[in-house]
This record gives sequence, C-alpha cells and structure tokens, in this order.
Amino acid sequence: MTGSPSQDGTLLLGERNVLELIATGASLAVVLDALCRLIDEQSGLTSSIYLLDSVGRQLRFAAGPRVPDPWRQVTQSFPALPTNAACGSAVSRRHSVVVEDIATSPLFPPEWRTTAAAVGIGSAWSTPFFSKDGRVLGTFAVFDRASKAPSREDLRFVDRATRLASIIVDWHEAETSLRESERRFSTAFYSSPAGMAISRYVDGHFMYVNDRFTTLFGHSRSEAIGKTALELGLWDDPGERAALWREVVERGGVQNAETRARTKDGVIIDVLSWLGRIQILGEECVLGINCDITDRKRAERALAENERRARIILDTLPIGVTVTDRDGNIILTNPAARRVWTDMVPSGPERYARSKGWWHDTGRPVAPDEWPSSRARLSGETSSNELIDIEAFDGVRKTIAVSASPLRDLDDRINGSVFTLEDVSAQKKAERELHDSLAQMRALSGRLIRAQDDERRRIAQMLHETTAQDLAALKMLLARLSRTVGAAMPDADREALIESIALAERSMTGVRTLSYLLHPPFLDETGLVSALRWYAEGFAQRSGIAVDLDLPSSFGRLDQNVETALFRVVQEALINVHRHAGSSRASIRLRRTSDGLTVEVEDRGRGLPTTVLEQLPTGGGALGVGVAGMRERLQDMGGTLEIASSENGTTVRAHVPLVGPGCE
Repeated sequence: MTGSPSQDGTLLLGERNVLELIATGASLAVVLDALCRLIDEQSGLTSSIYLLDSVGRQLRFAAGPRVPDPWRQVTQSFPALPTNAACGSAVSRRHSVVVEDIATSPLFPPEWRTTAAAVGIGSAWSTPFFSKDGRVLGTFAVFDRASKAPSREDLRFVDRATRLASIIVDWHEAETSLRESERRFSTAFYSSPAGMAISRYVDGHFMYVNDRFTTLFGHSRSEAIGKTALELGLWDDPGERAALWREVVERGGVQNAETRARTKDGVIIDVLSWLGRIQILGEECVLGINCDITDRKRAERALAENERRARIILDTLPIGVTVTDRDGNIILTNPAARRVWTDMVPSGPERYARSKGWWHDTGRPVAPDEWPSSRARLSGETSSNELIDIEAFDGVRKTIAVSASPLRDLDDRINGSVFTLEDVSAQKKAERELHDSLAQMRALSGRLIRAQDDERRRIAQMLHETTAQDLAALKMLLARLSRTVGAAMPDADREALIESIALAERSMTGVRTLSYLLHPPFLDETGLVSALRWYAEGFAQRSGIAVDLDLPSSFGRLDQNVETALFRVVQEALINVHRHAGSSRASIRLRRTSDGLTVEVEDRGRGLPTTVLEQLPTGGGALGVGVAGMRERLQDMGGTLEIASSENGTTVRAHVPLVGPGCE
C-alpha cells in the first residue's frame, strides 16, 4: 500500500529539506532531529534514532524530538545486546525487531516497562541502518501508544527513514574523518621541523609554506605565497630543479635528493629534499619537504678529509696496521701489513686456518685462538711486541713483532681488534750474529785471560826458580868475597862490596815479591784460602791498610780457573781500595752458598761518585778497565760481579756457581 500523492510529495519535500541541512553543514543532532520530526509529522508515530559507538558495544540516544523525557532518560545509553530491548536485539541480529506489547516483552527490563506504561508507550519496532561498507551505524526506533504491529504504511516510513539515516550518519563520519585528517595534516605541516611547502602542480606557485620554511630560506610567508622557487631564487643551480621536476612529472615524486639552495641573504646551504604529488580539494599539487643538512655535509666533508689523511698515513707507515670486525674479518689494512704476509686473506676463519706461525722463543705452533688479534677480540686482551715466526703466503720465513688491542663500541662492548705487524727478521738476525760474536769474543777473552794467567804463572816460576836463585847465588858469592878479601880492600871498595850485597838482597826480595804477585805459589800448592791470607798480609804491610779476614777454617780445593778468578777479583778490589777509597780498613769474606761461592771485599771509604758508577759497566773511568777484567773472568765461568757504593763505603761482590773439582 502506498501513500497519497500529496503525502508522498510532502515526504519528498521533507527529505529534500533534510538533505539541504546536510549540504549547509548543519550538525548531526540537528539533521537527525529534522529527520525524526519529518517522520513523526507524516506518520503520527513517535520516532527516535540510537547510534552505535565505534567499537559496536553501546547504543546511545541521538535524536527524537517527541520522545518523552522519562523514556529518553532510561534509554540514554545501553549495551547493544540481543536481549536488551528492541534496539539492542535489532543491532545484534542486523534486521528489524517488532515488539507489539512492551508490557509483556522479555526484551525490556522492568524499569523500562514501568517507564513505558507511565508515558503511554505500548509497542515499539526498531530497524538497523548500515554504512556503505556494511557496518551497523545505529537503529531507527518507532513507538506507538497502542500495543500493535506496524502497518504497511508505517514500515514504508521506517524504510525511507533508515535510508536517510544511513546517508546522514555516513556523511557525518566522512566529514568528521576529513576534518580530523585535515587537522592532523595541518598540525603536521605547520609544526614540522622540516621546511615544508605546497605548490600548484600546473605552475609551481607556492600555496602554503610552514614556519620552518620561512626560517630556512629567509623569505616570509607573504613573500613566498604566490611565487615560484625560481622567482625567489631558491635554487643555487636551476638545472637541478629541472631534473627533479622531470622525476616528479614522470614518477610522481623524488626522495632523498641532495641539492644546494640559496637563502634570501645569498647564503648557500645543503638541502635534503622530498617532492611528491598530492591532491588538495581536488586540485593537483606538489608537497615539498626540505631539511637543512649543511652541518651534516660539512661534517661528512671533514670526516672524508680526515679519512683521506689517515689513509695516507696508514699507507706510508713502515709498520703494518690491520683492523678486524668482531668475527675477525679484515675491514682495514695497509700496504706494510700486506708486505709482511705477501697477501691478506679477508675472511677471519679462513685466514687463521691458513696462517702458519710459531712462537719465537719456544717454536710451538700458534693456535688460531692464540694469535694476538684473536685474543684481543675474543677476551679483550692487549698485547705488545709478541715475537712470532711466520711463513708468509709466498713461503718466506720471517720473524714479526705483533701488538694488538680490542676495539669497543660506546657501550664498551668488543666489536673488533686493531693490530700492528713489524718485520724484525733482519733485527733478530743481527741480534743472533751479535750474540754469536759476543760469545766468540767472550770465549776468546776467556782464553786470553787463561793464557795471561798461564804466562804469569810461567814468568813467576821463572823469576822464582831462575832470577831469584841467581840473585841468591850472587849474594852468596859477594858475601864470600867480603869474607876473604874484604879486609884487604880499600875502604871505598869494601863499602861498594857491602852495598852490592845489600842490593842483591833487595833485588832478590823484590823479584820474589813480584813472582808471588804475578802468581802466588800458595794458589797452586794449598788453594784459594791460603793465597788470600798471604796476599792480605802482604797488602797490609805494603799499604798500611788493615785487612780483616772472614775465611772458612777448612775449605776444599776448587777448579784452578775458579781459584785464579776469585783471587784476581780480590787482588783488583784491594788495589782499588788503596788507590781510590781513602779507607784505613778493608775486609774479605768468603762464603759457600746454595748455588755457588761468594767473595766480598768491603771498605769504609768515601764511596764512588755517581758518574764513576755509571761508567763502570762500559769500562770507562779510572776503575773501568780493572772492573771490566774482573767481570770478564767471572762471566766466562757463568759468574757475576756486583758493586754497591755509598758514602759509607764500597762493596765488591763476586759470585761463581759450584763447578769444577773440589766444589762438592
């Protein structure tokens, strides 16, 4: 059944009025109220609209100008459940729900039934309306005083009303979304830290610019709006603009384009730009985003220059330098490092597997995790000048000095290592040759010293057995001559004879003393202790310096070379006491220790000046030659010589290991 033509015309006119309200931007509440009023006037019923919230759980009262206030209050907001009134059931089931008698319907809670009876509502039917994508937007609810089912005419009104309600609410949501989008875009545009501008695609004139744009380029908003970038002179090279604009035309936009721009004051700045085509109110536009990267580019150029200088330094260093990452892969190296190995394998595992190395001191192979660079990156260990013998990738054997240190990030985590390589093969070869030469010189020196001692022994023996005996015989002959003819000789001749006898006696004593000093016979006959006692007694008589002896009462014989060396040390030390110390006393101590023999000669003199002590190791100064001789004797048999001096005196300490016969 349809309505009369006049009624349909009135309804159509009312619908147009509602649509005009939408077009003129009336609020949702006003438009929905107008819709309900239109239906109420045409049908004689009481209509209302309930809207579903965004999550689809709650219905709220949105419009119904003729709905009684008590009913409006109890139905202001309620859950959209299948068992909650006609509206809740309609939303849940997505189709119309008719309640002919509210008073007896289980869909309405008691409070609602009481209120309905009080305000004269007997029946109700609710129809859901939907968005274009099928979402339930709300329900159109109609109430009648009588308890009855809706007529065909009533349903026709409701059908037209729900279609209008769908249009109205859909329009409202679209408008709300658009306004929110515009608000967000406007906020993002004008508060962006990047310089942003929107220009017309057709002619490039600026339509909008934000605050950062004005501070970045120096042109005020009024100066920029309506002008193009070329008119403002923003491009340092206008040719760049043409190239970028072709990208915008052909591809719709440009990303991360680095250009150079000119400010209003003529300052050239580096800019990172994005350009993209957008639609604003149906008009084709271009959005430009510009970031000042002048400081970044300056820093990049400075960094590049520093890297270039560092590269030059690395390339000219005579020492190899290599940097690895956390896995041991080479990320930086220099020519010197490549020269050491002849080749550089970049992969960490492959390099350690192929590298051949042996510890220089022991000859033990270097394991992959023992290389200094491995220990640096794996455990954070720092090493310095570790000697390793390697076989380079061309087969040449070399000795290298390796130093390594871990590299750490800002959180102190190890992320690699840096190590240096120095080819010290020539140096080590020179050291070996020097060591061999020194050993040969020491052996030669030892032989010379022993030859000197043998020569002294031979000369002493000759002086004692020949010259001294001849002088003794001469003395005896002169004495015999004095007894036989002395009385008959003139006085002058007799005095000369007596003087000759005395001269022979002195010569005989001097030769015997010289013989003993060259090589005391006690040293060969009874050993070191007897020789020291004899020499100390004679030294005290000759020098006037008292000598205290602290010698073992019984002491076995030692190797002849050891006894000779220790005797010569004591002899040289006492001579230096007499010449330089200015001491009235000296002492000699001989001790057997757990690992050898120690002889000490100590005085109580003025001590040695610092300059003299510094010259002693090199053999310089007045004492240097004698000290060097003592040290050579001792080193030849594995011994040591120490000299300690202060203002209270000087101590010479000689030590030899227990070797040779008689040392047990």
